[in-house]
Amino acid sequence: MKPLMVVCTDFSACSDTALQRAADIAAPDEIRVFLIHVCDPKKAKGPGGRELPEGDGQGWDEDSMRQLKEARRRYFGHLNDTDVQYDAIPSAHPSMEICKIAEDTKASLIVLGSHGRTGMLRRLLGSVAEATVRHAPCSVFVVREAAIRT
Repeated sequence: MKPLMVVCTDFSACSDTALQRAADIAAPDEIRVFLIHVCDPKKAKGPGGRELPEGDGQGWDEDSMRQLKEARRRYFGHLNDTDVQYDAIPSAHPSMEICKIAEDTKASLIVLGSHGRTGMLRRLLGSVAEATVRHAPCSVFVVREAAIRT
């Protein structure tokens, strides 16, 4: 069976860089890709960064799935349709969910971006990438955006 790579996105510019790096790794007929967006729907934003109405989980899901489908086409169009899956997963703890997915699917690699926040910003916002690296059941490739200093 082909190895599986879990590729994470939050649809930011940093994630676009990570998606491109994952696409560079994903040679046709050599790997499967599971493209995921894990986010707390309570913190989700709609198109254009607008707030979603309270309880609009369906709006979050539809927008996320549309963006995932576009990312699949843009970055992994060179792979067979059967080798690329994508899903939007609601979770209040994205790093824990990413690690659980990697474990459940027996992934050999997780690829995700890091905004490179340091200092107070990192303490306030947390770091999905850092927590994923600490708890992942497989190798993690973190694609960094330029560090932002506070």
